[in-house]
Amino acid sequence: MADPTVEYFAGPARQRADLLPSGFSATVRLDLRRAGRTDHWYLVLDERDVTISEEGERAADCVISADGEVFDRIVAGADATAATLRNELTYRGAPVVLIYFQRLLPGPPGSHGPDRVDRGDGGDRGR
Repeated sequence: MADPTVEYFAGPARQRADLLPSGFSATVRLDLRRAGRTDHWYLVLDERDVTISEEGERAADCVISADGEVFDRIVAGADATAATLRNELTYRGAPVVLIYFQRLLPGPPGSHGPDRVDRGDGGDRGR
């Protein structure tokens, strides 16, 4: 069976990489618990691109740990912040990397990324 999280970061997440700030570069390791083992996936976020590989317990700027099923729900649109508050997802490392990493996640079905929202007011709210 294919891994939904790996498929997401190998495909759709790369299309969202333009939401990362210009010049941003970081590494993220996903430690996903599945069927009595922990899979380690290594992501490189570099110059608006995302690559994923299976490289063991390599050091990273941010390490995110969760049950594989929890992360599969997150890449399907569940709220990563809510999972963190429920302690279903934990991280260690640079918080700014986690914040930018979350830009790669899809968000709830039907939601829009920050650059896709049409407020109908010309985009100059508050001016």
